[in-house]
Amino acid sequence: MTAFGEIRRRALNETGEEMNRRTYRNAWALVAALAVVTVAAGCSSTPDGPKREPSKAPPVTSEPAPVAESASKYNALTADLVAAMEAKMPDITWAVDDPARLNRTQDGRCMLSPRSMKSSADIVEPSKHFKDVFAVTDPVLEKHGFPAFDGIDPVPGGWVVTRSTDAAGATVTIQSKFPANLDVIVPVKSENCDTNEIPQGDR
Repeated sequence: MTAFGEIRRRALNETGEEMNRRTYRNAWALVAALAVVTVAAGCSSTPDGPKREPSKAPPVTSEPAPVAESASKYNALTADLVAAMEAKMPDITWAVDDPARLNRTQDGRCMLSPRSMKSSADIVEPSKHFKDVFAVTDPVLEKHGFPAFDGIDPVPGGWVVTRSTDAAGATVTIQSKFPANLDVIVPVKSENCDTNEIPQGDR
């Protein structure tokens, strides 16, 4: 069974909006993982999510770091991005959506997905179609070694998506529809690729 097939199988056990969200989120994470080193030309698609052209990403110039180091580093990035958006849009709060986890890709790489975040409301209109998001998050990205978000990816179906990739191949994505999600995925150095390798404080 392909990775996308497994995602669909798991999604059958869920219902309603949660099914749609998780199917899209898991497939999106896989697409981002496979596109990190060789940025694909053309569209990527998921059963219930958007079709998109990938953003331009810088070449990967750093080797994957150990799991614990990466978990701490990218959880800090997530926390700083959330703090910046909550300060700009105080009526919209963010909370942990999924815990950190490790997954092996079909090409054998181990990918870390640090804690993902979900907003209490859609952020597209409150942020002036992400204008305010860029204003407050681009400095955070620079602080953590990422290039600025390069605008909105062309995504049909009501999704508003932006992302940035650093030299280690870590991709941070903010996507909004109903409501918004913030995700990071990064290749890491791990022989077993077991989620238990992630320190408790960073799960």
